[in-house]
Amino acid sequence: MVVLMRSYAKFVIAIALFTVVVIVYFNPKVPIDVQLKVQTSYRVANKPETKVSIWVTVTKISHGYLLAKFRKFFKSLIGRRGTCHSTFELNLITDNESRPTLDNVISEYLKQYEETRLQVIHHDFQDVLKTVHAKIEPLKRFFQSSKGSYYSDDVFYLSPALHLVAPDTVDKAVVLDVDTEFHSSVCDLHNIFDNFTDTEIFGLAPELSPVYHHILWKWRYFQGEKRKPKAERGNMQGLNSGVVLLNLERMRNNNSVLYDRLISPQWISTVVQKYLFKGHLGDQDWYTLVSFEYPEMIYQLECGWNRQLCTWWKHHGYAETFDSFAKCDGKINLYHGNCNTPIPSN
Repeated sequence: MVVLMRSYAKFVIAIALFTVVVIVYFNPKVPIDVQLKVQTSYRVANKPETKVSIWVTVTKISHGYLLAKFRKFFKSLIGRRGTCHSTFELNLITDNESRPTLDNVISEYLKQYEETRLQVIHHDFQDVLKTVHAKIEPLKRFFQSSKGSYYSDDVFYLSPALHLVAPDTVDKAVVLDVDTEFHSSVCDLHNIFDNFTDTEIFGLAPELSPVYHHILWKWRYFQGEKRKPKAERGNMQGLNSGVVLLNLERMRNNNSVLYDRLISPQWISTVVQKYLFKGHLGDQDWYTLVSFEYPEMIYQLECGWNRQLCTWWKHHGYAETFDSFAKCDGKINLYHGNCNTPIPSN
């Protein structure tokens, strides 16, 4: 009788778990609470744990090119971990339609890299937007060319408000675009937080195109440069947000008053007018303006941690000088295939 009761109990538990899985994966109307989160852990070792908090946003995975990008991103993330023994806490901001596909990719590659310590945390995209709406609206107002344009999508505005989404127990975050591919360990990137000064909150690499040289032409003109200066790399190169290190603790706490002012529509409007700045690249326009006004808040990553490959500007007015902007000497740790540029296979 005891054996029969135990078997019945196991059967009931199995049916309950199966029902939960079916509801979550096959009913897109059921939201995933961003506060509770749904977690999946894979092979976490029984030893004191250090975690690397990694954040990537992937929605509308039905677009085939996004699936291909995520496959390359995730394979490089776990395949290039090196000797790092930290647990990778992968935070996926996604939608209910995309989640099963992303989880299938993760399961596929974990079979090849069985020693990987990985914890996956799903955040529902719409719930995240509700949480950060008030903070990102000023960014969307000033840093998109037009509604419906590529960079008008909300995914390009989330990182400056990520401290509102991440739990208070997470004090540092590595935020990555899905079109990136590691050639070194993400742990080496995370270790750069140790180099931050007391005032630095964000870590970004330089923009490797003349886009901000182009945007700032009116400002330079009224600064006294009556003739068009030679286009070349300089102190106002700007930043690229394909890779961002966020000190979430400082965003929440000791620098929160200044941070709240910098994210306000009043400050953004003032600095946009100062530089006659017509941005269109989402959050990276904001980071760039912060670097102009408060450079002490930005740790500048080496370009090898965000080796951008886009050559659009080379074919749109900067053929002779593009290479001076795009130059990146030293080791390439991470490629960024922005504007759908293929990443070198070797």
